[in-house]
Amino acid sequence: MQQVALGLTLGTGINKNRSSWTGLDHWQIQLELSHFAGNPNLNEQLGTEYPLQSLVNPTGTWITQASLERIEGDNKIDWSMNAGVIAIGNNLLDIPALDYYTNYTLNTPYNLSVIGYPIMPLTAPGAQVGIHHKQLGSFDYAYYNLNKTHQIAASLGVSPLTPKLQGNLQLFQWSINPLANSKQLKEEKEEDMPDSLIQLGGYISSTNLDINSNKNFGEGTNRGVYGTVTWPLSLPIGKDNRIWISSSLSIDPNNNPLASYTAAGLLSQGVIPGRPQDVLALGLNRSGFSRTIAPNQSYEGVIELNYTIQISERLQIQPLMQWVINPSGVGSRPTIWATGAQLNLSI
Repeated sequence: MQQVALGLTLGTGINKNRSSWTGLDHWQIQLELSHFAGNPNLNEQLGTEYPLQSLVNPTGTWITQASLERIEGDNKIDWSMNAGVIAIGNNLLDIPALDYYTNYTLNTPYNLSVIGYPIMPLTAPGAQVGIHHKQLGSFDYAYYNLNKTHQIAASLGVSPLTPKLQGNLQLFQWSINPLANSKQLKEEKEEDMPDSLIQLGGYISSTNLDINSNKNFGEGTNRGVYGTVTWPLSLPIGKDNRIWISSSLSIDPNNNPLASYTAAGLLSQGVIPGRPQDVLALGLNRSGFSRTIAPNQSYEGVIELNYTIQISERLQIQPLMQWVINPSGVGSRPTIWATGAQLNLSI
C-alpha cells in the first residue's frame, strides 16, 4: 500500500515560537486529503483476521481532516480544541512508541475494532477538548457523531468498508509524561526517542448499523477501558531504550468484536556502531475475539521485528519480519511468517 497526504494549515502562529504566542496565534485551520493505492486485502489472501500493514484502507482519496484547532501554549495550565470533520487524535489514543511498527494491530493503539469508529482515515463530525497542566498531565474529552461517517468517506469516490450507521462515540482520557521535568527527559530529547508516558482512558459508544445481514458485526452499546505505559530502560545494547506495554478490555464483549487486547514491545536506538539514529523494534500482542460475535475464534497473536534505517530526516527504510500466531483465531491454520520493507518519505 502507498499513501500520499496533502495538507494545508492556516494560522498566524505557524512561524512563531510557541512561547511567544498570543491570542489568534493559538488558532489554526487544518485541511487534509489522503490518497491510498495498492492492495488492501493482503490479510484476506493470507488468512489472517487483521492486516499485516498499517495502511489497509480502500483505495482512493479520503477527506482526513477539515477542522478549526486551538493548540495549547507553554503556560502552566492551558487548553486545546479541535472541531470539525476529524479522526481520533490530538493526544487521544496517542502512543508515539507505536509509530515504529508496521503491523496494523501494533501500529493502531489498542486495536479498537468497533465498526464506525473514526480511526484515520475514517473521519466524523466531532470535537476534542483538552486541559493541560505541566505537573498533572492532560485531561481530554471527545465526542463524535457517527451518522455521516460513511457519507464523508464516500464523498470523493471511495467505497468504504464501513456501512451507513447511526450513533455516537465519547472518549475520556488522562495522560502524563512523569519525567517531564527531570534530567532523564533531556536525555530522551537528545536521542529523539518517545517520551515517557502513562495513559489511562475509556470509551462509550452507541451504534446501529444500516445493513441487511443476520451476522452479528457488533453494534449497540460498547464500553471499554484502556491504558499504556512507556518507560526508559537501561540495557547493555543500544544508546537509548524504551519498553512499553498496552492493554484494553471491553465491558460489553457481546457487542465488541475485540473482547481484550494486550501488547508490549522494546525499542533500542543505536545498536549498531556508527548508526546512532537507527532503531531496532520488537513488538508482540494478543487480540482476544468476542465469544458472542466470533464463537469459533479464540485469539490471534502477532510478533514483529524490524529495523529502521535513518537515511535522513526525510527518508527512512524499515525492513521487517512478522509472525502471525493462530491466524484468524480458528486454531487450524499454521503460523504465518512474512517479511517486507516500509519506505517513509516526507517532502
